[in-house]
Amino acid sequence: NTVPGTVVALFTVRDRDSGANGKISCGLEDQLFFSLRPAYKNYYELVTVSALDREQTAQYTLRVRAADAGSPPLTSTHTFTVDISDVNDN
Repeated sequence: NTVPGTVVALFTVRDRDSGANGKISCGLEDQLFFSLRPAYKNYYELVTVSALDREQTAQYTLRVRAADAGSPPLTSTHTFTVDISDVNDN
């Protein structure tokens, strides 16, 4: 069980281009239980939006979409899973 706002992952994105082509923004696709929060430069924190309970959902599949600020923007999507641990709540 977690409370909203819990950081569950920290990751970085990288684009070796310069100027607008090197500036990146990230977002989650179709996700209600997590959000992304910029942490530092190109680092992002994955945080919970609502309480998570393994007895309801044991695993979440997340898709992160990154896009540069070029014209047209280039994008990339990465899929990963978050496994939820159980705590004894009896």
